[in-house]
Amino acid sequence: MKDKRITLFTGNFGSGKTEISLNYALHLRENNEKVAVVDLDVINPYFRSRAKSELMEDRDVEVIYPKELKHADLPVITADIKKLLQNEEYYGVIDVGGDEDGATVLGSIADSLKETAYQLNLVVNTKRPFTDNVEGIIKMKEKIESAAKIKVDNLICNINLGEESSIQEIKEGYPIIKEASKELDLPIKFIAIKKDLVDAFDKLNYKEEVFPIERLLKNPWD
Repeated sequence: MKDKRITLFTGNFGSGKTEISLNYALHLRENNEKVAVVDLDVINPYFRSRAKSELMEDRDVEVIYPKELKHADLPVITADIKKLLQNEEYYGVIDVGGDEDGATVLGSIADSLKETAYQLNLVVNTKRPFTDNVEGIIKMKEKIESAAKIKVDNLICNINLGEESSIQEIKEGYPIIKEASKELDLPIKFIAIKKDLVDAFDKLNYKEEVFPIERLLKNPWD
Protein backbone atom coordinates (compact mmCIF):
# COMPACT_ATOMS: atom_id res chain seq x y z
CA MET A 1 0.00 0.00 0.00
CA LYS A 2 1.17 3.51 -0.80
CA ASP A 3 0.97 5.56 2.37
CA LYS A 4 0.26 9.27 2.51
CA ARG A 5 1.67 11.12 5.50
CA ILE A 6 -1.83 11.53 6.94
CA THR A 7 -4.38 8.73 6.53
CA LEU A 8 -7.96 9.31 7.63
CA PHE A 9 -10.68 6.73 8.20
CA THR A 10 -14.36 7.53 8.43
CA GLY A 11 -17.55 5.55 8.06
CA ASN A 12 -20.95 4.98 9.56
CA PHE A 13 -21.54 3.62 13.06
CA GLY A 14 -20.32 0.02 13.29
CA SER A 15 -18.23 0.12 10.12
CA GLY A 16 -15.10 -0.89 12.03
CA LYS A 17 -13.15 2.25 11.22
CA THR A 18 -11.57 2.52 14.69
CA GLU A 19 -10.24 -1.03 14.58
CA ILE A 20 -8.79 -0.30 11.16
CA SER A 21 -7.34 3.02 12.37
CA LEU A 22 -5.45 1.32 15.18
CA ASN A 23 -4.20 -1.48 12.97
CA TYR A 24 -3.15 0.93 10.25
CA ALA A 25 -1.18 3.02 12.71
CA LEU A 26 0.72 -0.13 13.72
CA HIS A 27 1.30 -0.83 10.03
CA LEU A 28 2.78 2.66 9.58
CA ARG A 29 5.03 2.15 12.60
CA GLU A 30 6.75 -0.76 10.85
CA ASN A 31 8.46 1.68 8.48
CA ASN A 32 8.31 5.06 10.23
CA GLU A 33 9.94 6.30 13.41
CA LYS A 34 7.24 8.75 14.51
CA VAL A 35 3.64 7.64 14.21
CA ALA A 36 0.50 8.98 15.88
CA VAL A 37 -3.17 8.08 15.80
CA VAL A 38 -5.64 10.91 16.42
CA ASP A 39 -9.00 10.20 18.03
CA LEU A 40 -11.58 12.60 16.59
CA ASP A 41 -14.51 10.32 17.34
CA VAL A 42 -17.22 12.17 19.24
CA ILE A 43 -19.99 9.74 18.26
CA ASN A 44 -19.24 6.31 19.72
CA PRO A 45 -18.60 6.22 23.50
CA TYR A 46 -17.42 2.58 23.45
CA PHE A 47 -15.11 1.92 20.50
CA ARG A 48 -12.57 4.72 20.47
CA SER A 49 -8.87 4.88 19.70
CA ARG A 50 -8.27 6.61 23.01
CA ALA A 51 -9.49 3.48 24.82
CA LYS A 52 -6.35 1.69 23.62
CA SER A 53 -3.88 4.49 24.29
CA GLU A 54 -1.74 2.41 26.66
CA LEU A 55 -1.54 -0.55 24.28
CA MET A 56 -0.65 1.66 21.33
CA GLU A 57 1.95 3.64 23.23
CA ASP A 58 3.53 0.37 24.39
CA ARG A 59 4.01 -0.29 20.66
CA ASP A 60 5.55 3.15 20.11
CA VAL A 61 2.49 4.75 18.55
CA GLU A 62 1.39 8.04 20.09
CA VAL A 63 -2.36 8.49 20.70
CA ILE A 64 -3.61 12.05 20.46
CA TYR A 65 -6.85 13.08 22.13
CA PRO A 66 -7.87 15.70 24.73
CA LYS A 67 -6.52 13.74 27.72
CA GLU A 68 -8.17 16.00 30.26
CA LEU A 69 -11.46 15.15 28.54
CA LYS A 70 -10.81 11.47 27.89
CA HIS A 71 -14.45 10.42 28.19
CA ALA A 72 -16.06 13.57 26.84
CA ASP A 73 -18.24 13.68 23.75
CA LEU A 74 -16.80 16.99 22.63
CA PRO A 75 -15.26 18.04 19.30
CA VAL A 76 -12.07 19.31 20.94
CA ILE A 77 -9.19 20.05 18.57
CA THR A 78 -5.95 20.10 20.53
CA ALA A 79 -2.56 21.64 19.76
CA ASP A 80 -1.19 18.10 19.44
CA ILE A 81 -3.29 17.58 16.32
CA LYS A 82 -1.79 20.66 14.76
CA LYS A 83 1.64 19.27 15.65
CA LEU A 84 0.89 16.15 13.63
CA LEU A 85 -0.39 18.14 10.67
CA GLN A 86 2.55 20.52 10.63
CA ASN A 87 5.47 18.25 11.57
CA GLU A 88 6.49 16.29 8.48
CA GLU A 89 8.55 13.88 10.56
CA TYR A 90 5.28 12.30 11.69
CA TYR A 91 3.09 9.82 9.90
CA GLY A 92 -0.41 9.79 11.31
CA VAL A 93 -3.83 8.18 11.29
CA ILE A 94 -6.95 10.19 12.07
CA ASP A 95 -9.96 8.24 13.35
CA VAL A 96 -12.98 10.35 12.41
CA GLY A 97 -16.36 9.95 14.09
CA GLY A 98 -19.01 8.00 12.24
CA ASP A 99 -21.62 9.42 9.87
CA GLU A 100 -21.87 13.04 8.79
CA ASP A 101 -22.19 14.31 12.39
CA GLY A 102 -18.76 12.96 13.27
CA ALA A 103 -17.28 14.16 9.98
CA THR A 104 -18.32 17.71 10.87
CA VAL A 105 -15.43 17.76 13.37
CA LEU A 106 -13.05 16.94 10.53
CA GLY A 107 -14.32 19.99 8.68
CA SER A 108 -12.70 22.19 11.34
CA ILE A 109 -9.22 21.08 10.26
CA ALA A 110 -9.96 20.65 6.53
CA ASP A 111 -7.92 23.70 5.52
CA SER A 112 -4.86 22.44 7.42
CA LEU A 113 -5.20 19.00 5.85
CA LYS A 114 -5.17 20.44 2.37
CA GLU A 115 -1.68 21.77 3.03
CA THR A 116 -0.20 18.30 3.53
CA ALA A 117 -0.30 14.86 1.88
CA TYR A 118 -3.41 13.11 3.08
CA GLN A 119 -5.92 10.47 2.07
CA LEU A 120 -9.54 10.11 3.23
CA ASN A 121 -10.86 6.55 3.29
CA LEU A 122 -14.51 5.55 3.68
CA VAL A 123 -14.81 2.28 5.60
CA VAL A 124 -17.76 0.23 4.38
CA ASN A 125 -19.35 -2.72 6.15
CA THR A 126 -22.31 -4.11 4.22
CA LYS A 127 -23.49 -5.85 7.40
CA ARG A 128 -24.45 -2.50 8.90
CA PRO A 129 -27.63 -0.49 8.24
CA PHE A 130 -27.45 2.26 5.60
CA THR A 131 -24.46 0.71 3.76
CA ASP A 132 -25.90 -2.67 2.85
CA ASN A 133 -26.56 -1.56 -0.74
CA VAL A 134 -24.89 0.56 -3.40
CA GLU A 135 -27.29 3.49 -3.00
CA GLY A 136 -26.65 3.62 0.76
CA ILE A 137 -22.89 3.66 0.27
CA ILE A 138 -23.11 6.50 -2.23
CA LYS A 139 -25.41 8.50 0.05
CA MET A 140 -23.07 7.97 3.03
CA LYS A 141 -20.10 9.20 0.99
CA GLU A 142 -21.94 12.33 -0.10
CA LYS A 143 -23.06 13.19 3.43
CA ILE A 144 -19.58 12.71 4.89
CA GLU A 145 -17.93 14.76 2.15
CA SER A 146 -20.39 17.60 2.68
CA ALA A 147 -19.73 17.66 6.43
CA ALA A 148 -15.97 17.09 6.25
CA LYS A 149 -15.37 19.60 3.44
CA ILE A 150 -12.93 17.21 1.76
CA LYS A 151 -13.36 14.42 -0.76
CA VAL A 152 -13.18 10.68 -0.16
CA ASP A 153 -10.21 9.09 -1.98
CA ASN A 154 -10.82 5.38 -1.43
CA LEU A 155 -13.27 2.83 -0.16
CA ILE A 156 -12.21 0.28 2.45
CA CYS A 157 -13.93 -3.10 2.28
CA ASN A 158 -14.47 -4.17 5.88
CA ILE A 159 -17.32 -6.68 5.80
CA ASN A 160 -17.69 -8.30 9.20
CA LEU A 161 -19.94 -9.39 12.04
CA GLY A 162 -17.33 -8.99 14.76
CA GLU A 163 -16.34 -12.29 16.33
CA GLU A 164 -18.96 -14.06 14.22
CA SER A 165 -17.31 -13.04 10.95
CA SER A 166 -16.80 -15.62 8.22
CA ILE A 167 -15.73 -15.76 4.59
CA GLN A 168 -19.38 -16.09 3.58
CA GLU A 169 -20.21 -12.51 4.66
CA ILE A 170 -17.34 -11.21 2.55
CA LYS A 171 -18.47 -13.19 -0.49
CA GLU A 172 -21.96 -11.73 -0.12
CA GLY A 173 -20.92 -8.12 0.49
CA TYR A 174 -17.90 -7.73 -1.78
CA PRO A 175 -19.92 -7.40 -5.03
CA ILE A 176 -21.92 -4.56 -3.45
CA ILE A 177 -18.80 -2.58 -2.54
CA LYS A 178 -17.23 -3.40 -5.90
CA GLU A 179 -20.25 -1.97 -7.71
CA ALA A 180 -20.21 1.13 -5.50
CA SER A 181 -16.51 1.54 -6.29
CA LYS A 182 -17.31 1.41 -10.01
CA GLU A 183 -20.20 3.89 -9.81
CA LEU A 184 -18.23 6.32 -7.65
CA ASP A 185 -15.05 5.87 -9.68
CA LEU A 186 -13.15 5.27 -6.44
CA PRO A 187 -10.67 2.43 -5.85
CA ILE A 188 -10.94 -0.09 -3.03
CA LYS A 189 -7.72 0.59 -1.13
CA PHE A 190 -7.77 -2.78 0.61
CA ILE A 191 -9.98 -5.52 1.97
CA ALA A 192 -9.69 -5.75 5.75
CA ILE A 193 -10.02 -9.23 7.18
CA LYS A 194 -9.36 -10.92 10.50
CA LYS A 195 -5.98 -12.60 10.57
CA ASP A 196 -7.45 -16.04 11.21
CA LEU A 197 -9.47 -15.81 7.97
CA VAL A 198 -6.66 -14.74 5.65
CA ASP A 199 -5.73 -18.21 4.39
CA ALA A 200 -9.33 -19.03 3.46
CA PHE A 201 -9.83 -15.59 1.94
CA ASP A 202 -6.79 -15.93 -0.35
CA LYS A 203 -8.59 -18.72 -2.20
CA LEU A 204 -11.18 -16.23 -3.45
CA ASN A 205 -8.51 -14.58 -5.63
CA TYR A 206 -9.87 -11.04 -5.37
CA LYS A 207 -7.46 -8.57 -6.94
CA GLU A 208 -7.46 -5.99 -4.11
CA GLU A 209 -4.78 -6.00 -1.46
CA VAL A 210 -5.57 -7.75 1.82
CA PHE A 211 -5.06 -5.96 5.12
CA PRO A 212 -4.99 -8.46 8.04
CA ILE A 213 -6.68 -7.16 11.19
CA GLU A 214 -5.65 -7.90 14.74
CA ARG A 215 -8.70 -7.50 16.96
CA LEU A 216 -7.70 -4.86 19.51
CA LEU A 217 -11.11 -3.58 20.57
CA LYS A 218 -13.48 -5.63 22.68
CA ASN A 219 -17.16 -5.22 23.38
CA PRO A 220 -17.70 -3.36 26.67
CA TRP A 221 -19.67 -6.38 27.95
CA ASP A 222 -16.85 -8.87 27.16
